[in-house]
Amino acid sequence: MNGVIIKIWLCGETQMQENKSNMTIIDNKNYNNTIGDIIRSLRKRANMTQEDLADGICSAVSVSRIENGVQMPSSTVLEALLDKLGTSTYHICNIFYQTDEQLAFDRQADYVANCFSAGRISEATELLRTLEEYVNTDPLNMQYYLLLTATANLYDSGDNEKTLSLLRKALAITKPSLDLTAFQDELLTIREANILNLIAVSLFKSGQSSKAIRMSNELFQSLSRHNSTISGYDILRINVAINLTQYLENEGRYSEAIMYCNQAEILSKNSQEQALLPEIQFIKAMVMHSMGKDSDSRTILMAVVPYMELIGKKEFAKLAIDFAKKELNLQI
Repeated sequence: MNGVIIKIWLCGETQMQENKSNMTIIDNKNYNNTIGDIIRSLRKRANMTQEDLADGICSAVSVSRIENGVQMPSSTVLEALLDKLGTSTYHICNIFYQTDEQLAFDRQADYVANCFSAGRISEATELLRTLEEYVNTDPLNMQYYLLLTATANLYDSGDNEKTLSLLRKALAITKPSLDLTAFQDELLTIREANILNLIAVSLFKSGQSSKAIRMSNELFQSLSRHNSTISGYDILRINVAINLTQYLENEGRYSEAIMYCNQAEILSKNSQEQALLPEIQFIKAMVMHSMGKDSDSRTILMAVVPYMELIGKKEFAKLAIDFAKKELNLQI
C-alpha cells in the first residue's frame, strides 16, 4: 500500500462535547457526593436500567441498594460498575476534589489532545510545553503527558524507539505488568487503549508489522469486550480496525484486511461515527487495488471522492485523487 493512513485518535478526557469524551462529567453542586448518587446519575445518563448495569457484576437489587445508600459495594464490584459506566474511582474522586491546578492541567491537556485528533499538529506540539509544570503533581497527569508527548514525537521526529520508550513508561504507570502479547481479557481505560494503539503504530512504522498486527488484534478484542455506552470506545475500536486493515494489507493478508475493513464499516454505521466512513471506503479501495480488483477500487473511489469533498474532508479527497491517478490511471 503506497499511501498508509494510520489512524490516531485522542480526545479530551474531561470535556463533554457531543458525547465524544470518554467519561461523564457530574456537576458536584447537584449531588451529595455519595457513591450511590454518582452511580445513579451515570447510569441514567447512559440510559441504562439497574438490571442493565448489574448484568454480569451483581444483582439488580444490589445496584438499587447501593444507589439508595443502603449497601456499600466492595472495591471489586464498584470498579466493575464504574468501568461499565465508562469511568473509574480515580475519575470520580477527581471530579469532586480537583484543585484549580488540576483543572488547569485537564483543560490544557484535553485541548492538546483534541488538536492532535483534528490534525493541528504544530499547535498541539507548541502547547504541549505548557503542561510540563503540572506533570509531577499526579501520576495520571504524567501518564497523559507522556501519551501526548509520544504522539507529538510520532508525528514530528519519526524516532520510533523514543516513541516506544515514552509509551511503555506511560503504560507502566497504571498497567506495569501488562503482557503486550496477551491482554484481550483486560479491562482498559480509554487512555490505556490509546497508549496501546500508539505502541502498535510505532511498531508498524519501525517495520515490525507482525507485532503490530498481534497487538492490535488483542486491543480490538479487548475493546470489543467493553460493555460501555461511552462513544470513545467505539471511536477507538473503529480506528484500531482501520489500522489493522493496513497492517494486514502490508503483509499481503488481503482477506483478513478486508474483514477488518468491513468491521470498521459496520461499527461506523452502527455508531454515531459515520463521518469515518469515507476514510474507510478509501482504504478499502486501496486494498482492492492490491488484490488486483481495480474495477472495484475505481467504483469505490468514484463514489467516495465527491462525498469527501462535499463534507469538507479535502485532505483525504486529495489523497484519494492522487492514488486514483497514480495507481489506477483514473482522473476524478
